[in-house]
Amino acid sequence: MTRTIANIELLCLRYRFPETIKYEYSGGVVENQDVTLVRVTCDNGEYGLGEITHGQYCHYPIAGLVEHFRELLVGHPVFEINRAWETMYGSSVFWNRQGVGIGVMGGINIAMYDLVGKLRGLPVYELLGGLVRSRSRTYASNGLFRDKDLLIADARRAQRFGFNAYKMRVVTPETLIPLAAAFKAELPEMDLIVDAVQGSCSVPWSIAISKQLAKELERYDVLWFEEPCRVENIEGYVEMRRSTSLNIAGAESLPTAVAFKPYLDREAFGIVQFDNSTSGITEGLRIANLAAVHQRPVAIHSWGSVVSALTGLHLALVMPNCAITEYGFMDHPMNDLLSVEPLRPKDGYLGAPTTPGLGVKFDDGLLEAFPFVASRNTMISAEETDIRLTGVGGHRND
Repeated sequence: MTRTIANIELLCLRYRFPETIKYEYSGGVVENQDVTLVRVTCDNGEYGLGEITHGQYCHYPIAGLVEHFRELLVGHPVFEINRAWETMYGSSVFWNRQGVGIGVMGGINIAMYDLVGKLRGLPVYELLGGLVRSRSRTYASNGLFRDKDLLIADARRAQRFGFNAYKMRVVTPETLIPLAAAFKAELPEMDLIVDAVQGSCSVPWSIAISKQLAKELERYDVLWFEEPCRVENIEGYVEMRRSTSLNIAGAESLPTAVAFKPYLDREAFGIVQFDNSTSGITEGLRIANLAAVHQRPVAIHSWGSVVSALTGLHLALVMPNCAITEYGFMDHPMNDLLSVEPLRPKDGYLGAPTTPGLGVKFDDGLLEAFPFVASRNTMISAEETDIRLTGVGGHRND
C-alpha cells in the first residue's frame, strides 16, 4: 500500500528567557528561544518533525508558506522525498530561489526524512546511504555575552555537558579580544570559535574592523572566524581570507548549492557553513558535495532546537568532508523534551543514534507549556545605527 501525506502543520513554541539571562550579540538581543517546527503526518497516523530556522526571525510568512506547500503535498507519496522537494521548488521557482521559502521547504524535507525513517524503522543516516563515520564532533553554540564571567561560566557548563569546543558571538568589537583572551586563559583545553554575526547584521561594521579583529584573533588559535561581513559581499570574504591565516567561515543564510557556487568559485570561504534547517537534507547534501569538489570542509550550521542539532548529526555522519556540527546551547528546557533520548556528547563527540528517524518526538502538551504569541523580534535590531569605522581596542598579553 502506498502511504501518502495526510497533513502538514506548523507547531510554534516559545520559551522566554528569565531576567537573569541577558543574551546579546552584535546584531541585537535574544529574549526568547523560539522553536518553529513542521509536522508531516502520514495517512496511518505516524508523523515526522522538521525545524525551520527562519521561524526564529519571522512568523507570518512562514505560516502562509507552510499552508501553501501543504495544499501542494497532501496526498503525495510519503517515500518520494526527492520528488516532493522538486515539486515544491518547481511550483515556486518564479519567486523562491532563495530566502524564507527555501527555509520552509527545508523544514518539510527534514520532517519527511524523519517520517520515512520511523516508517521503515531506520535512523535517517541509513536512508542516506549509511555511515562514513561512527560519531561526529559537535560544539556548544552560545557565547551571547559581553561579560567575561558569564562567558566563562557558560563555557564551563558546556564542558560539563560533554563538549570540548565552544562558539561565542561578538557583542562589540571592543569586547571581543579581551573575552577571547580570558576564554583561552581559563579554558586552554577547549577550542574556541568566534562568530562576528555580520552576515545578517542590519548595519555591519566596516571590513577594516573585521580584518583587525581577525589579525588579533590569530594569536588565540580559534577554529574559525564566522561571517565577518555581509553575506552578499563575496569580494569582502575574499579580502578577509587574503588578510588572515584564520579560517573564514560562511554562510548560514545561503540556502542552495547554486547560491554557494559563486563563493566557492571565488574561494571566499575556508569553511562552508550551510544551515541544515534552511537547506534541509536534500539540498544540504548537494551543498556538501559541491564543497567537497572544491576541497572545502563543512561545519554544519544548526541554530535552533535539538531537532536541528539531530538533523545536523545525521548529515555529518554521512558527509566525508564534514568536520564538525553545531548544538544550540542557550539555556532552556525544550531540547530534552523534543528528543527521544537525551542528547549528550562524550569527549566532544556525538555517536550515531539508533532510534528510527531523527530521534525526535512531539507531545501536543508542549503547545500549552510553551505558548507562542507572534510579536516583534529583537534578534535583529532595526534601530538607527551608524556604521562602525574604528574602535576595535587592542589587547595584549605580552
